[in-house]
Amino acid sequence: MTSSDRAGTAAAIFDVDGTIADTKSTTSLVWLRQHQHSPVRHALWLASLAWRIPLLWATHHLSHDSDAADRQVFRQFAGLSQRRTAVDARRCCEEVLLPACFPGALAEMAEHRAAGRRLVLLSAGVDVVLAPLAEALGAELLAQRLVVSGDRFTGAYCSHAALTDDEAAMGVAARKAAALARHAADTAIDLRASFVYGDSINDLAMLEMAGTPIVVRPDRRMARIAGERGWNIRRWDRQA
Repeated sequence: MTSSDRAGTAAAIFDVDGTIADTKSTTSLVWLRQHQHSPVRHALWLASLAWRIPLLWATHHLSHDSDAADRQVFRQFAGLSQRRTAVDARRCCEEVLLPACFPGALAEMAEHRAAGRRLVLLSAGVDVVLAPLAEALGAELLAQRLVVSGDRFTGAYCSHAALTDDEAAMGVAARKAAALARHAADTAIDLRASFVYGDSINDLAMLEMAGTPIVVRPDRRMARIAGERGWNIRRWDRQA
């Protein structure tokens, strides 16, 4: 189907972690490493998280540098096999990601699908991990990419494939919005007729692009912004 065939289509665009699923960026990473490493090696790596987790928290919450926090997480993929990870990611989706999805989010996605809207997952996570989830949900995927040398991840990552090098240098919030704008232009999504769902301040710029922005399980800051702007709020939980 060409862009002209889909001109003016509406979409429902969803952030992933904290929006459609009760997950963090480390959730799939821990599962994947466990399935590629010996029990002893995995236990040693888990023990090393005693100092890594406080560092990640401080980097994200005190410096407000989401890129630095992402780099810390994605660096932990270094050495994993790309081919093995692509296979394991399917099991991870079935055993970890899909069970963590909020029933309310899945129901709302089904309503959008029934209404003829395209589904898009837009995440600061990585494509090799999220591709099976997007496939399971019948959604397009905009995610970051891990750098590969041979069959091994290097620990470095690239931005969303839709972006140029200049755009990739922007902060997380601006980068997600730019990726959405580029994808919408390339595939004829009408953002003013679309819904965007997000949970954090990193989603604010892309929420502002939507005809219908919806804030999910917001913290106090995002709840205040949503209240001031009259945006809808969803408070989904794991209970059906």
